[in-house]
Amino acid sequence: MTDPDLAALADAVRAAAEDRARHHQLDAQLTAAAALADARRTELAELQQRLHVEQIDVRRLEKLSPTKIWATLRGDTADRLAVERAEADAAALAVAGAQARLDSAIADAARVRGERDGLRDAGIAYGMALARYETALRATGGRDAAELTEIAEQLGEATARQREVGEAVAALRVASDALSEALASLDSAGGWSTYDAFFGGGLVADMVKHSNISDATAAFTRVNRALERLSTELADLGASAVDGVEISDELAVFDVLFDNIFSDWMVLDRIARARAGAQKLHDHLAQLAQRLAADATRTSTRIETLLRRREAILTAA
Repeated sequence: MTDPDLAALADAVRAAAEDRARHHQLDAQLTAAAALADARRTELAELQQRLHVEQIDVRRLEKLSPTKIWATLRGDTADRLAVERAEADAAALAVAGAQARLDSAIADAARVRGERDGLRDAGIAYGMALARYETALRATGGRDAAELTEIAEQLGEATARQREVGEAVAALRVASDALSEALASLDSAGGWSTYDAFFGGGLVADMVKHSNISDATAAFTRVNRALERLSTELADLGASAVDGVEISDELAVFDVLFDNIFSDWMVLDRIARARAGAQKLHDHLAQLAQRLAADATRTSTRIETLLRRREAILTAA
C-alpha cells in the first residue's frame, strides 16, 4: 500500500474522530440548551400568572366590586384604574417578551438536537475507519503505526475544538455589536432623561427619550439572545455562561402615564443601573474574547504540529 493510500485512510480517521468529538460537544450543548428552554418555560408561566392577577385587578375596578366601592369612597377611582391598567399592560408586555425568549430557546435546542442526531452514528463510523487504518498499517509493517493512529485521532479532536471556538467567537461578536448599540442608545436616553428631569423637556424630549429607551430595549433583547447562543456554544469549552442586561418595558409605560419628577428620576436611576451592568458585561465579553483568541491560537498551533509530525512519518524513507 502506497503512502497516499495510508494518507487517505488517515484522513478518514481524522474526519471520523472530528465527527465523534463534535457529537460529544453537541451533547453538552443540548444539555445547556434544554436547561435554558426549561427555565424560559418556568419564567413564562410565572409571568402569565402575574398577568392574570393584574387583569383581575383591572376588572375589579371596572365593575361594581368592594375594590371599586372603596376606591370611589376615597375619590381616586380614575387614578387607581389608570395604575392597574398600566400594570396590566406592563405584565402583558412581559409575557410577550417571555414567550419570544421561550420560542428562541426552543428553536436553539431544536437546532442543536438536529445536528447531534445527524451524527448519531459517529462513534460507529470512527471505529470502522480506525479498523481499516490499523489493518492497512499492519499490512505495511510500519513501526510508526501506533503514532499515526494517535495523530489522526488528535487531529480530529483538535479540528472539532477549532470549529467550536470559531462558532463561539462568532456568537460573541454578535453579542458585542448589539451591546455597543444598546450602550449608545442608553447614553442618548440618559441625556434626554436628564434634560427632561431638570429642565422639563416637554413632549419632544419625551418622544426622543422613549425612542432611545425603545432602541436600547430592542438592542438588549438582541444581546440576550446572542448571549444565550454564546452560552450554548461555551457549554463544551469549559467557559461559564454570561448574564444579560434587560430594561423592563413597563418603564416606558409608567413614565408616559406619570410624567413627573419622580418617574423621571426613576428612569435616570434605571438607565444608570442598566448602563453599569452593560459596562460590566462589556468588560466580561472583552476578557472572554481574549480567552477564546488564546484558545484558538493554541488549537491552531497544535494542529500544525500534528500535521508536520504526520507528514514527517509518512514521507520518511
